[in-house]
Amino acid sequence: MSRNSFVSLFSGAGGLDVGLEEAGWRCHYASDLDSDAVETLTLNKGRRLARSAALEHAFVERADVRRSTGRDILAKGGIGRGDVTLLAGGPPCQSWSSAGHQKGFEDPRGQLFADFVRLAGEMDVRWLLFENVRGLLTARGPDGVPGTALHLIRSRLLNEAGFQTSVALLNAADYGLPQRRVRLFVVGFRTGDVPPFPVATHAKIPAPGLTSWVPLGRCLASLAPLSDDEVIRPSGKLATELALVAPGSGVKSPGKAETTRPGGHWGYKQGAFVADLDLPARTVTASAQQDWVKDPALGLRRLCPRECAAIQTFPASWVFAGNRTSQYRQIGNAVPPALAEQVGRALLDHVEAQPADMVARHSTLLPLHDHLLKAVHYTAKEEARNGPSRRAAAPKRVSRIPVAHAKAI
Repeated sequence: MSRNSFVSLFSGAGGLDVGLEEAGWRCHYASDLDSDAVETLTLNKGRRLARSAALEHAFVERADVRRSTGRDILAKGGIGRGDVTLLAGGPPCQSWSSAGHQKGFEDPRGQLFADFVRLAGEMDVRWLLFENVRGLLTARGPDGVPGTALHLIRSRLLNEAGFQTSVALLNAADYGLPQRRVRLFVVGFRTGDVPPFPVATHAKIPAPGLTSWVPLGRCLASLAPLSDDEVIRPSGKLATELALVAPGSGVKSPGKAETTRPGGHWGYKQGAFVADLDLPARTVTASAQQDWVKDPALGLRRLCPRECAAIQTFPASWVFAGNRTSQYRQIGNAVPPALAEQVGRALLDHVEAQPADMVARHSTLLPLHDHLLKAVHYTAKEEARNGPSRRAAAPKRVSRIPVAHAKAI
């Protein structure tokens, strides 16, 4: 078996899979529990991409990972135990999100990490790749202390499955995507050197070796004109409020316009934010209440699913099953393919450079890099909710998780 084989769990609409295959990986199995997502994968199976045919060699099915076994996955994917190089996936992130209640392990979705670890062991894979919200950095573990969930997850990967972990917080805009989407990426490895993450190519302020961020307006201008049924305009009180809002600002719940932090979704009325076309889009979420744009030709309107898919860098030919709400959910939950491709290429280059007989080197958990911890910023709302317990516990329990004030990234 070649060293580029991978299995995908929590595949969703296929964003991570598309990116990995474009980077040179080959998917043998992909599954999700959401019926529309599985139909999306099936509809696009074999679709020609820039460098590959999507999921051409993959067995695609609807499956619950809690009931899946490594043996069944390997059999359906036509591969043997020990022949899968990489297990990739995006375990549901809502239970860790700072935009939610951060229930973490108390939420059944947070417990799906355990099945991810179990299946990695049953298939005897050598590498892991998963993506999650940055809220996982500050999420509470079973002890209720903010910041301990990620440590517990990394410890379980090491102690139960032998995976050391490397962690990075990546902003999609820094890699040429028209979106300020900040996500946590974790690579697990059983042997060899610590794998690298891709080097940033773009920045808000250009510098030597770094190009300016790609603005939302450029992305939208590259698309075919919208059809009438793709145009959604505000009505009633919301239309009046949004007309007074400048791009890059939103409407606060009582109806007061305010500017929010550039990359976040805090402090404003949901579905009442006007995007700034001169900046990358804010994070595309799984909600149907996407940002509005002041279109010179069409006036004030909401970003449609096709535009959100383009912001996420899905291929223009990618088809999404389900109704409009389901399409928004699939698109917003996905890993951006263009970012996944860059992460996947860096990882594949590293894997192929490792000797096949490389032995394990790491028996204790590697510390998180200081620059990663410094990148954690709490909004005023999150700080008010979790700050007191985080500070009280910091000296003895989470001393590596700093308390910071609300700040834009």
